[in-house]
Amino acid sequence: MPFHLYGLPLSASHSGSVAELGLAVEAYLGARADVSTRLQGITSRDPRNLMARCMMAYLCKLAGDPVNARKAEVAARMLAGDVSATSATPWEQAHAAALGLWVSGELDRTMDQFEAVLKRYPTDVLSLRMLHYLYFYAGDARRMRDSVARKLRYYNAEHPCSAFVRGMLAFGLEEAGSYRAAEKFASDAIDENPADLWAAHAMVHVLEMEGRHQEGVTWIDSLRRHWHGTNNFRYHLDWHQALFHLAADQTGEALALYDEVIGPSVADDFYLDMANAASLLLRLQASGCPVGDRWLSLAALAERHVEDAELVFASLHYLMPLLAVGSDSTRSLLARMQRWAESATTQGEVAAHVGREAARFLVVASEGDATNALAIFEAIRYRLFRIGGSRAQRELFGILARDLALRHGQVDWVQDFDAARAVARV
Repeated sequence: MPFHLYGLPLSASHSGSVAELGLAVEAYLGARADVSTRLQGITSRDPRNLMARCMMAYLCKLAGDPVNARKAEVAARMLAGDVSATSATPWEQAHAAALGLWVSGELDRTMDQFEAVLKRYPTDVLSLRMLHYLYFYAGDARRMRDSVARKLRYYNAEHPCSAFVRGMLAFGLEEAGSYRAAEKFASDAIDENPADLWAAHAMVHVLEMEGRHQEGVTWIDSLRRHWHGTNNFRYHLDWHQALFHLAADQTGEALALYDEVIGPSVADDFYLDMANAASLLLRLQASGCPVGDRWLSLAALAERHVEDAELVFASLHYLMPLLAVGSDSTRSLLARMQRWAESATTQGEVAAHVGREAARFLVVASEGDATNALAIFEAIRYRLFRIGGSRAQRELFGILARDLALRHGQVDWVQDFDAARAVARV
């Protein structure tokens, strides 16, 4: 007889291995820094725990870089072989299939597979969270919201992950524009688990979209004491706090956050840290704040990622520091984007649909060519959601376009842009 986790059948050598996997899942949902260490311990002590091995491969894909992607490919092949050769449970077989699709770059089919898994196993919070991530980087806010809403009833007070699920729903609601509902679910989740970075993140987005800047700074500061032992995602909350300061014309405080935590975090070589740092420097420059030589360290790291083909969102942010310092590697990254756009993968389709033009916008904007940059922006502005990330992150493109228009005296364009943006944030 198989063991069970959250009522789901899985293979393992002993019940202790299953309990450890449950703790690892909850640590992942809580953005704890020790998730990989936990999973490595489980797989070394119990190779029969197929779901621990699958989850480790998921983490490699979530890293968003080619080195970890190759590790995931190897893990997927080994897992597929072991699933076929052993009496793996249907749940494990379904996850092995999802992993295989993911490593092959078929993200649309991967999402369909996770949806199918959840129809059969609605308490599978790991599938729920993987799907949440994939919808996020597909730019599909409504499906990110609805995929969680459909399963919320299965996560009652007895389920150890119920608060995490409410935090996930809060973020989906916010990205879909339902701010009041998002605030309620985020607040409820934080009341139960104040260490939940994702629920805090959902609330921060509500405050950002509604222009509640000082409230945002206070909210983040009130929760910091609960973040001991969390991973680099906490720096993304620092990025949000810097945005609150910028919106309140407190550029000194925003720059201090960059120097203290956001900039140094890039040394960990995680794409989200680069996205935080590069986009904040561009926003600071657009606000009139000189950033000195801060681009240099970002460009040195970005040069190692010009051949990446994991996430268009990430590659666009690696492009930013290369342009800022005039690196010769810029041409290599743009050439990679072109080849990527010709590939038969989901992200290749994103590169073809909007990624290449978004990259060209960044190039032309960096050259100060307002006329052509604004023309490109107008052509892609309603397709930018396809690169994924949040609305707050994608706003950078509009900020750069607005700054160019303002500096080149295109007052009517700026007024139209501001009017549309104000309505969108109501």
